[in-house]
Amino acid sequence: MSAHATVTAIEQEAAAFCRRRFRDQAEYLEAKDSHCKRIAALVRQLWPQLGTVEKRTFGQSGVSEKGKPFTVARRRRAA
Repeated sequence: MSAHATVTAIEQEAAAFCRRRFRDQAEYLEAKDSHCKRIAALVRQLWPQLGTVEKRTFGQSGVSEKGKPFTVARRRRAA
């Protein structure tokens, strides 16, 4: 399942839960518990699909976010 499909499934699950009408407290609590378990399972599937967080960059075209210019020098490989 792709990340987009997982997010769509989470949205559908949340919408389905919001549409439900409950008659008594026990029915509500049981449905809430199963709903929370399904959402948690979908979120666990989503995390690996998202991968790692993007690292922040210094800025674009040699200017930092604070407006100060910079240059990037590459290190040479050790012999």
